[in-house]
This record gives sequence, structure tokens and C-alpha cells, in this order.
Amino acid sequence: MQEFLPYLLALHGARDWLQAARDCGLTEAELRRAVQHAQREYGQVLVVAGNGHVDFTAAGEELVARARELAGAVDALQRCFAESRRKSVVAPLLQRRSVSPKRLTGPGPDAAEIDLMIEAALHAPDHGSLHPWRVLVFAQEHRARLADLFEQEKLRRDPLAPRSDIERAREHATRSPALLGFVVSPRARVQVPLREQWLAAGAALGNFMNAAHQLGFGGIVLSGERCFDAVLGAELGLASTEWLAGFISLGRIAQAPPQRKPVALDAVRAQWIPGPALAAAELGPRVS
Repeated sequence: MQEFLPYLLALHGARDWLQAARDCGLTEAELRRAVQHAQREYGQVLVVAGNGHVDFTAAGEELVARARELAGAVDALQRCFAESRRKSVVAPLLQRRSVSPKRLTGPGPDAAEIDLMIEAALHAPDHGSLHPWRVLVFAQEHRARLADLFEQEKLRRDPLAPRSDIERAREHATRSPALLGFVVSPRARVQVPLREQWLAAGAALGNFMNAAHQLGFGGIVLSGERCFDAVLGAELGLASTEWLAGFISLGRIAQAPPQRKPVALDAVRAQWIPGPALAAAELGPRVS
């Protein structure tokens, strides 16, 4: 009986056999047979046809009312499922959090997993496909030398730094199970302005961190004053036109980070409302 309910609903709304048949994608004869089948299955007369107009009996009206209730419930359930599916699709993005190095433990990602993160970064939006960025991977055997460079940078910035600060600077190079550097490398292109290349690099970094999260790793990007030190940049092989955006710490999450503070969507969302059109004089001269 349930399979015939859409036909009865269409007929009840149209009150016309031909129009209802068209709405159902049937011929009029097919619709009449379907209604007859429904009446036999229900055991009562549901439809009375006369003078080209379709009327429903009391039993028919009751059945249509129940059908509408059922259709409404099904529609609400489908909306609920659709909303749940939408949330499940983006759940990994909603769950990602930055995790400080002190909350990370080994093992860190291996070379193949890091390559997957870089592959994800390469799929970020990128005007001109310039890939204006690159990733530095610091192997474990070179982390002690990196710690020396961090110490030297700290002393250049603060020659009187206490030993505790120096040890903390060295620890930044050795504490994380895996450490990488993210470098922004703008290209000289007239058609792709510098600001768009920075946006592309930021999108790539976001994809990289999301991929790390999907692979089961926690991570964080830390910058700080050392990223602006020209001597350190040269030691890391940066060109004069490149920028050290930050250091990426990765590892397994040993301790969950604190919950993210909720942010109202209206804090970052606004509806544009057109204002009055500007006069040509206000727009300035046009360059042809």
C-alpha cells in the first residue's frame, strides 16, 4: 500500500487525473490502475471520479491525511540524516586542534607519512600552480646541530639570557618527535601578486596540518622571533627572497589539548548589503 501513497497524494492535490499522472511521471491509465490497486489492497473505495473532477471519500481523505503525516515524518528524518551526514563529512576538520610539543610523544610520522602530508599541501588552492612554499625536514641526527643554531640565535637576540632560557631554546629543536620548517618562497610573477602567493602558502600549510591530523598525529606550527633571524635563515639554506613561516612539531598525542573556545559564526561572517551606486567621478579615471 505504501508504494501507492505518492500517487494518491498527487491526485488529491491536483484533483485531476491527467495532471496528477504527469506529476507522477505516469500515463493517466497507469495512474488509474495504481489507484484501483490501492483501493483493492485497502479494501475500501478511496476515490470518486465525476465530471472530470476527482473527489475523495471519507476513507480516502483519512488515508491521505495519514500519508501526509508519514511523508512529513520521513522528510524530517531525511533532513536529520542529511544534517548528520554533512557533519560527519567535515568532522575531522571540526575536531582538529593544535597540540603543543609538551603534549606529544613518539613515534613521529615516517618519511612516507610526511610525503602524504606534503601531497595534501600540493592540492591546496594555488593561483598559477606556483607552489610558493617548501618544507624542510630535520632528521633526528641533525637535531642537535639545530639546537646549537637555536642557542646561537637566542644569544644574538639576548646576550645576557639566563641558562634556563638557553636550554628552553635548545629544547625547541629536540623535544618534538618530528620537526619540520615551513618556508614561503614567493615567485616573481606579474599575474600572481605576492599577497595571493602568501595565501596559497597558508592554504598549503592548512592542508598539511589537516593531513597530519587525519593520519593520527597531533601538531602545531610555532613561529616566534627566531623565524626573522637572517643568520639562522641562511644556516637553514633560505634564499634572501624566502621567509621562514614557522616550525612544525608533529607526534602522537599523549595528552589531549584543552577544548577550543567557541567562536560565534557572526564574528567572522557578514552579509553584504549593496550601498548606493557610486558616481563615475567617485570611481576615478579609467585606464584603457
